[in-house]
Amino acid sequence: MRAEPVADTPYVDLGEGPLWEPGPQLLRWIGIPDRRVLTLEPSSGEIRSVELDVTPGTLMPYGDGELMLATERGFELFDPATGRTTLVAAVEADRPDRRMNDGKTDPYGRPVAGTMGRGEPREPGSLYRLEPDGGVRAILGGLDIPNGLAWPEPDRLWHIDTTTRRIALYAYPEHGPVVERIRSLDVSHLPGSPDGMTLDADGNLWVAFWDGWAVHCLSPGGVVLASVELPVPRVTSCAFGGADGRTLYITSARSDQHPLSGGLFSVRL
Repeated sequence: MRAEPVADTPYVDLGEGPLWEPGPQLLRWIGIPDRRVLTLEPSSGEIRSVELDVTPGTLMPYGDGELMLATERGFELFDPATGRTTLVAAVEADRPDRRMNDGKTDPYGRPVAGTMGRGEPREPGSLYRLEPDGGVRAILGGLDIPNGLAWPEPDRLWHIDTTTRRIALYAYPEHGPVVERIRSLDVSHLPGSPDGMTLDADGNLWVAFWDGWAVHCLSPGGVVLASVELPVPRVTSCAFGGADGRTLYITSARSDQHPLSGGLFSVRL
């Protein structure tokens, strides 16, 4: 299978965080250093973009139809009409050398996102969860570049640490930190490093590979079931969308030698 560029979508330096909103039938994604949130209405082809005053890491659904950004400041509510953000909870406010990266909303409706250093060498980052009372809790530490969260069951969490090339399944208690790693998948035979991911209805993992030119579908046991090739190397994340949920949208990052890099791609499955 091969993904194709989505017509007329803008190119960004580092595309991430694709999110399908089934109610309005919209796809949203972000440009991290671009400080932008982009919106695609597939039915009309209309594309909108709003600028932010903060560097985002990812975009998540929150509450009753609201949107939450994980940013360099912490967890912030986001108004897609204006681009305005409202800080809900600061994260590592005393660490300007860090920012929040990938994240998702957990099965209990709580935003979860990780922190990472901006330069080299990086000190270990952590996963943080926004609790219903507005407090922030660190739930998993010792991470280099936290990416790719997905819950196959409410009490299980898949998580990617990109530079270690580890895709790990953890026990995920409703309350308290993540403490037990159940198993890890070996992806050393695949080119590139695992980045963002999503799950399909059968519990298989669709993983974007940075410098890997592809999204690979892995069974929960790590068997490659399918691959989607892309015309760009730096594949960053993916999400299912479309009216029937069978379109895989894929984000990417710029690479100087590849004119389509930084674009949005899709493939029908």
